[in-house]
Amino acid sequence: MKTRNSLLIGIVIGLVLFGFFKFLGLDQTYGGIIGAFIVGILIGKTIGKGSEKYAFFSIFMYNLIGWILVFLLTSDGKIALQYGGIALSALVGILLIMVFFYSIIGSFAAFATSNLSRNKEGQGL
Repeated sequence: MKTRNSLLIGIVIGLVLFGFFKFLGLDQTYGGIIGAFIVGILIGKTIGKGSEKYAFFSIFMYNLIGWILVFLLTSDGKIALQYGGIALSALVGILLIMVFFYSIIGSFAAFATSNLSRNKEGQGL
């Protein structure tokens, strides 16, 4: 139950951060990295040991949902979808590579956070 709630909270927080960075006009590369760190740290602190796979899944899902919404609800996304063909498949391929990149960054953040919190618990701090 703890992991399910953490995944849902991670996805919701990720979507809020995704929208916030999009609203601010921040470059999506930097926004994605910052969001992945925040969600990875949150999940690593909440779940603890073995949180890497949950962070990867959560970050992958909120990025996938976010980019689908961007494609469906913005004029630029509608133009890209209407263009079709090789341009669309190249764009989708680049986005999937970026989503995996963000997921790996968030998974590493969750791993580091869970290890640091376990080390502090072992020291009695």
